[in-house]
Amino acid sequence: MLEQMNWAVPSIGGIQRTTGIVAAIATAALAIFGSSAAAMSCAVGAALMIANLFLLTIVGRAIIALAQGGSANVAGIILAPMKLFLFVGVVYILIAYTHLNLAGFMLGVLTQIVAIFAETWHASARATLVHPEDQKA
Repeated sequence: MLEQMNWAVPSIGGIQRTTGIVAAIATAALAIFGSSAAAMSCAVGAALMIANLFLLTIVGRAIIALAQGGSANVAGIILAPMKLFLFVGVVYILIAYTHLNLAGFMLGVLTQIVAIFAETWHASARATLVHPEDQKA
């Protein structure tokens, strides 16, 4: 039985695309109105968040595949925490050894949060357009 697509849920691709757009705008604004170090740090923070969501998608699919196969083993259980520890380590190394501009880096990281809200709003608006009969007053 085919299920009807839920148009009110944002896609991972949409979130990634919006993150890239928001990051490009933030990086350009920092380059124009701030410093080149802040702009570069913003781009690094955004790239890290895009990579994080990409890897989270892969880890999530691997966990689901392991669970559906009935062989949910230790590897499936530790995939998500290992990815988290990897990214904590990468952030530590980036901040400690490359001396990134912290304000620019945090602005880059926050671009994905903004993108999630924007894509959720976009998906919600799209759902209203696709299924107007489901919206009851």
